[in-house]
Amino acid sequence: MKQYIDYLNNKKNNNESKPMLIVYNSFRRYLEESVKKKFKEYNYDLAVISDSLISICQPLNVTINKLFKDNLRKEWHLWMANSDASQTARGNLWRAKIGDVYGWVKRSWEQISDKIIINSFKSYHISDMLDDLDISDDNSTEDSDKENVSDNDDIE
Repeated sequence: MKQYIDYLNNKKNNNESKPMLIVYNSFRRYLEESVKKKFKEYNYDLAVISDSLISICQPLNVTINKLFKDNLRKEWHLWMANSDASQTARGNLWRAKIGDVYGWVKRSWEQISDKIIINSFKSYHISDMLDDLDISDDNSTEDSDKENVSDNDDIE
């Protein structure tokens, strides 16, 4: 984390002395005294989002990342079910080939339409400018039941 703070400091304009705000969730490593001290040393203010506010402040964690992880989990289950997961002599499973994993990630992202991503931002009122946008996704026909994302929907 301290290396990341150094990286951020190197990226900002050297003549810039005004304070900057960094917002993180309440992950324990972000709250260590040494991390807080380093932020302060470089004139960064640190704001921490409580766990109860993550769904409001980080809508991609709730909508897009959940869909991606669900899709990726399905890919892994299919790999396991299709006997692509071979076993060692002791009966342990071999890990998946990196090419297989790349394919899972690619297909998992491809299953999330642009419309779902935009609607997730709209549903959390992150950008009202998107409200009048006409989004058509010619690649996906299975997303009709996922198009209206709201914070009460459980997307499967």
